[in-house]
Amino acid sequence: MLKPQQAIHILAAAITTFSVLTLSPIAHAKQNKPDHELTELSLEELADITIVTAAKKEQRISQAAAAATVIDREQIRRYGYRTLGEALSRTSGMTYQSDRNYTYLGVRGFSLPGDYNTRILVLVDGHRSNNALYDQANMDEGFPVDIESIERIEIVKGPGSAMWGSNALFAVINIITRKGSDINGGRLLMEVGNRQHRKGYLEYGKTFANGLTLAGAASGLADDGEESIYFPEIDQPAFHNGMAENVDAETARKGYLNLSYKGLGLLFAHSSRDKTVPTAAWDGAFNDPANYTSDKYTILEVNLDKDIDPSHNGRLFARLYHDWFNYYGDYPYYFGGAYITNKDNGNSKQWGGEIRYTVTPSTDFTLTTGLEYVDIYEAIQQNYDAAPNYWLNLDTSNDNNDYNTRAAYLQGEYALSTSLRVLGGVRYDRYSTFGEQLSPRAALLYSPNLSTTFKFLYGEAFRAPNDYERNYADGFAMTGNSDLKPETIRTWEIVGEKNFNRHTRLTTSLFRFELNDLIGQETLANGLLQFQNNSGKTRSDGGEIQIQTSLDNGYRAYASLAYNQAKNLATDTDLDNSASFQAATGISVPIWNGRAYLSPEIRYLGQRTSSATGKTLAVATPINLSLTSGKLLNNIDFSLNIYNLFDQENRASGAGEHYHSDPATSQAIYFDIPQSGRTFRSQLAYHF
Repeated sequence: MLKPQQAIHILAAAITTFSVLTLSPIAHAKQNKPDHELTELSLEELADITIVTAAKKEQRISQAAAAATVIDREQIRRYGYRTLGEALSRTSGMTYQSDRNYTYLGVRGFSLPGDYNTRILVLVDGHRSNNALYDQANMDEGFPVDIESIERIEIVKGPGSAMWGSNALFAVINIITRKGSDINGGRLLMEVGNRQHRKGYLEYGKTFANGLTLAGAASGLADDGEESIYFPEIDQPAFHNGMAENVDAETARKGYLNLSYKGLGLLFAHSSRDKTVPTAAWDGAFNDPANYTSDKYTILEVNLDKDIDPSHNGRLFARLYHDWFNYYGDYPYYFGGAYITNKDNGNSKQWGGEIRYTVTPSTDFTLTTGLEYVDIYEAIQQNYDAAPNYWLNLDTSNDNNDYNTRAAYLQGEYALSTSLRVLGGVRYDRYSTFGEQLSPRAALLYSPNLSTTFKFLYGEAFRAPNDYERNYADGFAMTGNSDLKPETIRTWEIVGEKNFNRHTRLTTSLFRFELNDLIGQETLANGLLQFQNNSGKTRSDGGEIQIQTSLDNGYRAYASLAYNQAKNLATDTDLDNSASFQAATGISVPIWNGRAYLSPEIRYLGQRTSSATGKTLAVATPINLSLTSGKLLNNIDFSLNIYNLFDQENRASGAGEHYHSDPATSQAIYFDIPQSGRTFRSQLAYHF
């Protein structure tokens, strides 16, 4: 196992090598080629990958004031990613784990169990998907768009509140859905696998002669899950000897529609997911299939995206939307010898709007400004024991828990020279719940040659306390806290980006973030849990390297490595569930004369301390293997994917709700969460 000092030396050496290569005579020789020879460079070297997430406008990734990455549809297909979390974890510094109900994404050493991904902002075509009640961003089948409907994923690491507002502490992730021109026809897909896994998917897209573009899809999934899951910490007769059997099932239904016509657009997405919970959280009845949760999420948006001043690249964007979110959970438990079903419900409704204008008054200067308004006019939480043992614990339906936010933002970019650019921006948010929040950012971008960019970045971001943290008070386990303040973060980062040869891109970064007023649960003197702003700072220092290549002969490969030290400065201890090392690599090789692709992939997640049990969780190195068709048949595709090929045991830290009371001592027994073993699936798709 590498020591921290060794890791720092390795990262420093890698970044030094990057700098030498970047500034070498070879690199300058390419830059200094005559104009007629620049055609020898690849399209990626000349035009670069474009993204829209970093600055709310289309720009080259080298001009984005952040460490940015794009995962395209072909990468998703070749490696067989089934969920958003699986795809994201190939990115340097990102990991994902499951508590057998929801999936959680860790970023740069911050991976607290059970945080519902509240410190990451996830968008669907620029539309916020974090729900209004819990701020939860789904990384699993609860995400409102099917993985098959994703054209690309834009990942912008670092603070993003200067443009996007709350939740954008560690990253902004934008899911770009497939448009009519991307599909240009229809596709019917059938998928099966072990554990009685089955899925159907249908999509259609077209651009009509009158300019109307249409894309839509619908899918349904059912999976029985693992037949048996062993929890060694509760291996005793009262808990079925630690074996949860046939209680891991999942179903999901999704649909989306994307329309555009002469600058007008419509976005609709809906998902409904039901999941049986094998952990029986909150000391529930273990090995009982009645433990389950249900999540429903609906997005409806109309927007306008139009050029209004072509002479200055003036572009107007406006959106108006309405979102619905519904959560429902059944948690059976035993009390006084009686079998009781506890029901936990949450519902939210919100509408909002945004208007944004981007203009280039001169060739050197670009300005983006915008206004936003969000009204969460319904936020209801309920908890009660069902009849015949009816008992109401919580009902906020008659409380005045609605709230609104107003925001204004401004960002300017100025080119000091052909190789040096500066960027500055600030956003002002006003919440009716806690007041004002200011989020600034600044960046200096230096490009010594055509294929190289250095970025020096500073930014601040925040996360507003959500309705669950402020108002959940059931009287027997938790009490609310209306005095919560927002979490805030400051981040410093140096990023180096370079394109080598043809279609090969290298990104390196060194960063530090400091997180203040972290919101977490504390136990009060009366034994109740309450969300509070923790005193002291959380800090993470680290570095990342990522390289990916896409060659003309069909080969694709990537590799990522990250090291970080994430600490609670008040106690001088490492953060719970924080792995100092994370790595991933994969290669996709054409076989059978390009008729198919073989794509092995390996992930590495270093040791980390479980906050639930205090144990050191072992290194995890799952290996996946995918076989996907290329030009086998004109209108038929197939794939075969094996996940965790060698059935390696892997465990994730449990959260505070993952415990059961010992019948002999009445003491809580906390436990960790076994991750999924070896699984496989196969797909057959027909294009029409």
